[in-house]
Amino acid sequence: MNRLATVALALGASGILAACGSTSTSSTTSTASTTNVTVAYVPIPLFDPLYIAMAKGYFAKEHLNVHLTVVSSGQSATTLAATNRVQVVLGGFSAGMFDAINQGLNFKVVGSMAAEASGTAANGLVVANGVVPAGKSLTAAELRGAKIGIDGGAGAAGGYLLAEALKPYHLTLADVNVVNLGFPDMETALANHSVAAAYPAAPFLSAILAAKDGTLVSPAPVKTAVVGVIYGGSFAKTPAAQHFFDALAKGAQDLQGSAQTSAANLAIIAKATGESTSILATEPPSIYAPNLAPPVSTLQAMQRVYLANGLVDYHQPLSVSRYIDQSFANKVPAS
Repeated sequence: MNRLATVALALGASGILAACGSTSTSSTTSTASTTNVTVAYVPIPLFDPLYIAMAKGYFAKEHLNVHLTVVSSGQSATTLAATNRVQVVLGGFSAGMFDAINQGLNFKVVGSMAAEASGTAANGLVVANGVVPAGKSLTAAELRGAKIGIDGGAGAAGGYLLAEALKPYHLTLADVNVVNLGFPDMETALANHSVAAAYPAAPFLSAILAAKDGTLVSPAPVKTAVVGVIYGGSFAKTPAAQHFFDALAKGAQDLQGSAQTSAANLAIIAKATGESTSILATEPPSIYAPNLAPPVSTLQAMQRVYLANGLVDYHQPLSVSRYIDQSFANKVPAS
């Protein structure tokens, strides 16, 4: 599977990155010295700390035997974690995730993964050519009622990002026509005006801009992470949970600053994702918190957006303690 297809799968209609059926049903088991842990994920460069920790033996040093399970379609990966079929999910946050927690599924967000860096945008709102009159700036008038493509629809992470992009125009998701549009289809849709705007992610954003099929009007908010680490409730109660998190955070610590694009790290990421080192070196970088602290304020904001737009099946916000556990990040040793 090429990277574009894999990214589309990862950020697809379910609205939960890597939240699909699993190729493995392993559960946590222990020998006298080693614990087996199964991780559901999609092999894309949003989860680089995982690849670094695997390749550099950080999990092994914590006496963990980590099995990586690529997920595709079917049962939600959060359900797999809640039932201990997998122990860890690296995925995106969505309305469906909040609904599952409200319904009593036993899992929590314990950490963050890639966040938007400053500089060249990796994600952002793009308007098609001709939507804005020549010589004019984009206004609410051009967006109100406009058809806007979001991978996964309004309940996906992209729906939240679009809601943030609409704020300066005093618009909400209810003021536009959100359509579910896969990332690979956005360039064509913008070019033929099937949509007035779309919210692509890298590498699709750069391809659209290079082809001059649209104009970037609102980059994603800097330091915002809409993907992260989810633990099944049973796994979270085991000693292995902290050991796993410490090793994963050590991988993140190896990706700070210019180290992210070191030859050694790029080689590891390229091997894990099937991407070339030359492409990886030119793509917008991501930010990883050194202790992978969960993005509490972002998750709260996402829930507010989903509630305000009727995208979840409940009406009062869930308390942070229902869906976030910060204890693992708080215990990560300093780098």
